[in-house]
This record gives sequence, C-alpha cells and structure tokens, in this order.
Amino acid sequence: MSIEVLKDIFTIENILMMNVGMAAGTIIGAMPGLNVIFAIAILLPLTFGMDSLAGMYLMLASYCGATYGGSITAILINTPGTPNAAATTFDGYPLAQKGRAGDALKIALVGSTFGGIISCLALLFFAPKIAKIAYHIASPEYFALCLFGISCVVGMAEKNVFKGIIMAFLGMGVSTVGISLLDGTSRFTFGNSNLLAGFRQATVILGVFAISEVLMKLRNISKDDVTSINTNFEKSTLRTMDILKHWKVIITSSIIGVVIGAIPGTGGALSAMFSYDTARRMSKNPESFGTGVIEGVLAPETGNNAVTGATLIPLLTLGIPGDAAVAVLLGALTMQGITPGFALFTDGSTWVWAIMLGLVIINLLMLLQGRIFIRLFANVTKVPMVVLLPCIVIATVMGAFAIANTTFDIFVMIIFGVIGYALRRLDFPIPPFVIGLVLGSLAEVNLRRSMMLGGIGIFFTRPISLVIIIVSLLILCIPLFKKLKGSRKA
Repeated sequence: MSIEVLKDIFTIENILMMNVGMAAGTIIGAMPGLNVIFAIAILLPLTFGMDSLAGMYLMLASYCGATYGGSITAILINTPGTPNAAATTFDGYPLAQKGRAGDALKIALVGSTFGGIISCLALLFFAPKIAKIAYHIASPEYFALCLFGISCVVGMAEKNVFKGIIMAFLGMGVSTVGISLLDGTSRFTFGNSNLLAGFRQATVILGVFAISEVLMKLRNISKDDVTSINTNFEKSTLRTMDILKHWKVIITSSIIGVVIGAIPGTGGALSAMFSYDTARRMSKNPESFGTGVIEGVLAPETGNNAVTGATLIPLLTLGIPGDAAVAVLLGALTMQGITPGFALFTDGSTWVWAIMLGLVIINLLMLLQGRIFIRLFANVTKVPMVVLLPCIVIATVMGAFAIANTTFDIFVMIIFGVIGYALRRLDFPIPPFVIGLVLGSLAEVNLRRSMMLGGIGIFFTRPISLVIIIVSLLILCIPLFKKLKGSRKA
C-alpha cells in the first residue's frame, strides 16, 4: 500500500503542480489584500481536466504558500498580506526595523514549515478521532472561543487595557455592518447598497495597517527629513538550529493550530493570536514581546500554518469544510467526482493517503522555495523611504480594487486608513480592532444562536464553554488588577 501511494505522489506532473502552486500562493499571499481564498480560486480553473491528485496538490500548495506569504509584508512593511498574519506584525516588523528583516523572514519560514508538517502528521494519524471531538463543538463553544481570542489580544495591551477593550468593541461593531446572517435585517447601511455585504475585512485591514503606516512614516519624513534608507539591512546569520532551540513554542503553537483548525469556521487568525499569547505567557521575559523577539514571530506563524492540515480533518472525514478556503477545495473535490467522508478511509483507496503524504512534501517544498523568496523580498528594506511609500500605496490600492473590482473599496480603505492613523496618534492599539473585526461576525452569529437554544444559561451549563469564558475573564482582569495595584502603590 505504501509503495503504491509513493508511486501516486512522485510523478513529474504532481511535483510540478506542487511547485507552481507554492510559488503562486506565496506571491499572492504577499500582496496586500489578496488572501488565501483568492489564491485557491484563481488556480481552480487550471484543475479542469487535470488528474485529481495533481489538481489537489496545486490548490493545497497555493493554500500553504498564501498562508506563509502573508507574513512577508507583515514583517517588511507592517501590513499583513492576509488576516492570518496580523499577529506576525507584533514582533516581525520591530525585528525588521532593527535591520534583521532576513532573520524575521527566516523565523516565519521555519515556523510555517514545522507547523504545517506537524499539522499534516495530525491529519495522517489522528484525523477520524479529532473530527469526532470537533463535531461536538456547538454555538456556545464557538462564542466562547471568539471571546477568548479577543480577550487574549486585549490582555496583551497591559498598559492600555481600557483602550484595547474599546478597540475590540469598535472592530466588532464594524463587523455588524450589512445584512444580518441570521434574519436578513439590513444594519447601518444608511441606504447605500455598497454596504449591504458589509465592510470587507481585507479592505479595512489594508486601511488601518498599510495606509495608517504610510501616514505615520510621512509624518516622520516631514518632521525629521528622513529620506534615505528604510532600515539597515543585514544578511541573515540566524541558523535553523537557533530557531529550533525554541521547540517548545513550535510544539505548543502547532497543537493550538491543529485544535483550532479542526473546528469548522475558526481559522488561522484565531490560531495565530492564541499561539502568540500563549508564547508570551510561557516566556521568562514576557515584557520583551512586541520589541522584536524570535518567539514573537515563531509562535503566530507556526500557529496559523498548523491550521492548514487540520482544516482538512473535518473536510475529509465529515465532508465539512474547516474554513472558507477549504470550502473552495470541497468544490474542487466535487468536480472531480470525489465525495469526502469516512468512506475515503475505509474503501481501500490510496487517494486520501496520497493527499496526506503529499501535503508533507508541499511543506518541505515551502522551506526550499522560501529561502529563495527571502533573498528577494528582504531587499525591500534597502529601498529608500521616499520610493517605498508610494509603492506601498499603489500596491494597497490595487489590492483593495482586486478584492471585488469596485472603487468603493478603495474609498473605504482610505477612510479606515485615516481613522487608523488618528487612533495610533492617540495611542490606541490596532490589533484588538482587527481581531474584533475578524471574529465579530462569528461571535455574533453564535451568540444569537446560543441565546435561541437556551438563553444566557447555556454558556454556564456546558463545561467547555464555561471553562473558556472563565479563562477569558481572567485574562482580561489580571492586567486590570495589576494596574489598580500599581496605582495604589503610587
């Protein structure tokens, strides 16, 4: 059986599709505004008439590549290429500002690779068992997980907890614009048909990260007349073994990614945030996070890439896509005449095992290709600021327009860019806003569903949701108690 699987995997067509998908996904993921779904969807037509394995390898490689690619712009220009890479900006960008962009990119690459491989191994050995556990996660647990994710990012802003809470609620408020997913009610559209679908996450994220960053840099240029080099770039001297010394962070973040990814509807942004917060709490020097530390880049990148294999667990075992990107993969499977479910594991077919082992090879190819991309993209730090800033604006405008081919998104991006700039000047943290935006819709839907099922008491009668809610409240309260204690001493 194993020899047959290897024969199915190692064909010229399959290896070629893995490399093409990886390269395309990495480049698309590194473009602000173009997310993982876009990468898979744009390659989907190429699979028509293609062998099912080759077609799946093409899209799986683009899935993994785009997930990693989002970290490139997050590190270099403080703009996550995808929402999954939002947490990478916390330490990736400060590390690049120290002249260690090559090191930061290498850390992200190694973390992404090992997170993906561990996720593949979980898919290979534990898929049916994990799927059965995830199947019992209902609306109360989903809401509790969203609350936990938001509390983690708010808790990280220990000096500005109240501002963090305000920003999280602001992000959740923005996510409510448009037609309600439950009852079809139109909310906060003010008669504008462009707002019926709500604000697109990628457009808003481009504004509050990229445009606000450009405005901050312009202010520094006009104030200090800084028109030369962005950062003092130094060639990466960090060895892979130096990164692997933080193996506890890799293992912990991978486990978080696998668990989160196996729960349908969650995704890499939530996993990355959990992983970052866990690494910070495990660290002997948690106060150093946010200044450009290895663990601060390694944890979120390992966590969000550990989702890639785990999202296939509910897909292949139950026929339920783990996230929106995997839903596109489900469509591709249907076109190939393949029906996901437990039958794939019991009918004696080698196809499903070839997919799992092929995903391991895809992650190894990511490590090889990533070394080439690091050398290319790290040169961005050599570009003078007066040249780089217009290029960032052009790239973000193109990305905002490409999302839905409408100029309305460009105006939305600019407006949120100005708002983000004003909030940053007032020392309001941006990450809680982004996480509130990303998780807001999921939290709202599952809160309302839970209230319909059993009212507020349902959260306290289900053990898993109760534990998660208690931990979330503790995460929020601990910084507040510290602040009150410090003020009393003062």
